[in-house]
Amino acid sequence: MPTIADIRERLTEIRPPGAGRDLVSLGAVEEVAFRDGRVVIDLRLPEMPPPARDVILTDIKRAIGAFDGVAEVEVRLAPPGAPASAPGLPGVRYIIAVSSAKGGVGKSTVATNLAIALARAGHRVGLLDADVYGPSVPTMMGMSGRPEVREDKRILPLEMEGIRVMSIGFFLDDSSPVIWRGPMVMGLVRQFLQDVEWGELDFLLIDLPPGTGDTQLTLVQQVPLAGGIVVTTPQDVATLDVERGIAMFERVHTPLLGIVENMSDFECPACGKHDDIFGTGGAARIAEKHGIALVARIPLQEEIRMGGDSGRPIVAAKPEHPTSAIFRELAQTIVVAVEAARADSAPPTIID
Repeated sequence: MPTIADIRERLTEIRPPGAGRDLVSLGAVEEVAFRDGRVVIDLRLPEMPPPARDVILTDIKRAIGAFDGVAEVEVRLAPPGAPASAPGLPGVRYIIAVSSAKGGVGKSTVATNLAIALARAGHRVGLLDADVYGPSVPTMMGMSGRPEVREDKRILPLEMEGIRVMSIGFFLDDSSPVIWRGPMVMGLVRQFLQDVEWGELDFLLIDLPPGTGDTQLTLVQQVPLAGGIVVTTPQDVATLDVERGIAMFERVHTPLLGIVENMSDFECPACGKHDDIFGTGGAARIAEKHGIALVARIPLQEEIRMGGDSGRPIVAAKPEHPTSAIFRELAQTIVVAVEAARADSAPPTIID
């Protein structure tokens, strides 16, 4: 008897003519259901001639129907031009994706400190660590333990600083490698979105895996996002990838709330000398080019690193620190930005 992940995996073997990528990678598979031998697939195909579409439908029914235990396969096509619809999460007002087109730029540092800043401003906040291959949120938040699973299979998130947190890291030991293929990863994150008892939240932050590949694209298609934040460093090798992140959000029609430049500059605590270790102005150039707000510049500081390593992010450990003030201002800017995006008004002002 196949699982939903097995069915999605089989769909990765089917490629529309001339597309160069499979149905799952294209984001064409919106939903898969399987019950009592009947598989129902909601599909959104790109524009193509009817004969090509019919070939794809035939291939799907043949491939999925070959599973033992599958008696019927129904493919439901979204009408051409119909807007994509993603199910919301009951009780969650805004879902925001924190993304980085490149690893190692401090995306999780930004996500955790932003979550704490929002919570301390009086908002109800959740944080989903969707970086399945490298979950760092439990360490950065100083959290351990295994979430409780109720009899109805609903998962109860752990809490810290008033923030409801979920991560695959809660289910692994420190040395457990995660060696999964894309459909399995997407199935897990989908479960964390839909089966976790998030409760009433003003903001749910999703700490995405680094990159802009098919996994990230599929993740941001699972729920209606209020907006996305892209984290980068000033150096050219990082900002070159930022445009891929911008394109990813544009592809799923998600408003960009802003770019955060992390490790923006460094001031020697001993001599006071200022040094642009990773270059300067990279995020500002991208922001200006694409008309997106540069919403924060976060310096390279030992206190930020120590906060993440010790499980007490700087906003929680040192709320009076100047950098904590930057994160609080970022939180306020994001609140304004999601309201502006919702009202289809102007984006926040770019920092000079």
